[in-house]
Amino acid sequence: MLDVGTVYLVAAGALLLVALAVGVRALVRIFREGRERRRKRREGELDRYTKDPEYDREPPDPEAASRSTCPQCGAENDASFAFCRECAAPLGPGA
Repeated sequence: MLDVGTVYLVAAGALLLVALAVGVRALVRIFREGRERRRKRREGELDRYTKDPEYDREPPDPEAASRSTCPQCGAENDASFAFCRECAAPLGPGA
């Protein structure tokens, strides 16, 4: 007769194997898609920055990454920062 502990271990092991198989399949698909995109870029079929058909994202704008200077220490910071990366002084309006 099987005890509850053995049945639990067998069920947990089976579920872990199923989860591992699903995870491996997903990683293989991601790897293959990346390899295919890399091949298309090398052959000129795909631009470096194109809209992602799945998410329809815009390509990054190189001028959007503007910099701002900290009024307290003069360090260069990304425009999206609320505080200076060097001295932690507040940046932006009212600083």
